[in-house]
Amino acid sequence: MPEDAAQLLDLIRQHALFERATARVTEAGLVSILSTDKPLTHLIVAEDGKSLIGYAAVTFDYALWTVCRFAHLDCLFVRETARGQGIGKRLFERACLLAEEDGAERIEWQTPSWNLDAIRFYQREGGTGQPKIRFSRHVNQPEGSGGSGRH
Repeated sequence: MPEDAAQLLDLIRQHALFERATARVTEAGLVSILSTDKPLTHLIVAEDGKSLIGYAAVTFDYALWTVCRFAHLDCLFVRETARGQGIGKRLFERACLLAEEDGAERIEWQTPSWNLDAIRFYQREGGTGQPKIRFSRHVNQPEGSGGSGRH
């Protein structure tokens, strides 16, 4: 799949733009991710013959409170011109199957609170929302610097 890096990078940038963010990944970085024998991120892509039109990215983690392995759906995005054709549903189903095959008990994900279409989609797929705010920060950020670390 390294040969798809340029198209995947375009999708990732479109996704970030849609979420009012900036993607820092490079094509070389994607090639590196896609070329490893033990990927930290599992990528699922949808194509319409020769072009990528959607992708999902899945990682795995462990939850201490529930004592279980879980999958994290880090990204799910379908090109705007390809929406409404069931592509997102198929990507989501494939992500759930990947999670099950890898021994995860559940799959978790997040979406911006303003993305009502995605919220409705995930609710139709059996997802339930959690009343939490997701935080992040750079690990090398000086203590007390108060820098914006929202993800």
